Amino acid sequence: MTIVVAYTAQDSGTSALELASVLSRSTGEPLAVTVVVTTPHAAGAPEFIDGDYLGPLAAWGESVLEKAQTSLPSDVAATFAVREASSIPGGLLGLAADVHASAIVLGSSTKGPLGRISLGSVTDRLLHSAPLPVLLAPRGYRPGPAAHLRRVNLGYGGSADGAHVAVVGARLAQRVDADLRVVTFAVRPPKRFYGSVEESADELVVDRWVARTKESLRTKVGRTDPALGERLARSLVLGEGVSWGKAISDVHWSDGDLLVVGPSSSAPAARLFLGSRASKIVRSSPVPVFMVPAPRDG
Repeated sequence: MTIVVAYTAQDSGTSALELASVLSRSTGEPLAVTVVVTTPHAAGAPEFIDGDYLGPLAAWGESVLEKAQTSLPSDVAATFAVREASSIPGGLLGLAADVHASAIVLGSSTKGPLGRISLGSVTDRLLHSAPLPVLLAPRGYRPGPAAHLRRVNLGYGGSADGAHVAVVGARLAQRVDADLRVVTFAVRPPKRFYGSVEESADELVVDRWVARTKESLRTKVGRTDPALGERLARSLVLGEGVSWGKAISDVHWSDGDLLVVGPSSSAPAARLFLGSRASKIVRSSPVPVFMVPAPRDG
């Protein structure tokens, strides 16, 4: 299969290409690097669109792709093409369907903080509609030459589709020969300075949450693979903090980490739909994020 890369002339394009190269190097899949240009003709405008309009637009796209070709690592195979479409998300999904892509890779908006993921309008649309995994690179992501995926982190909270996400992430880890662990996050108010009973109650709630999460892994994932369910339960790491950002930062992250996150419980079958909690986790992640679509019906 092929990995589609959404390339731009900004840092988001460079970060997307860097992440896609890491994924390609780890899986052996080639890249399809594209610049999508939107045209009135593609949008269904009735007026005639001639070469005077399309020529410069296509030439601009080709010049942007030349930059991608010069920066692509020599050990990564790729094709490069300008694609015309009525919208950038539509162009990316169309290309993904044409090449039977395994994933679409995008960078972060330049408006977000360095080292974190920021969702622009294109990314936001894809995260609410894509039928295949979408990978997001933090702003300024530069993993270095010859980088590989080293550890797959499963963001797990016991949701209805949590087992599906865990199995998809575990298969990815096995495929790229990466370590595997489960991460979960507890966001709660600052510890009280007075009232040790209340503080102990807080700790008890978190302990019970961790115990329930481990049991959920054993039972839900265990229906598919009992050994995997037990393995994931033993690997669970908890991050705590007064905000999502602090809870996620409480977990130790390393180079080569990838965070796997699932869709909202209301996502249509075989589609992504980023829920409110997942959105906060994605925006706070210091490592690339792999978004898994909801399972197909049946």
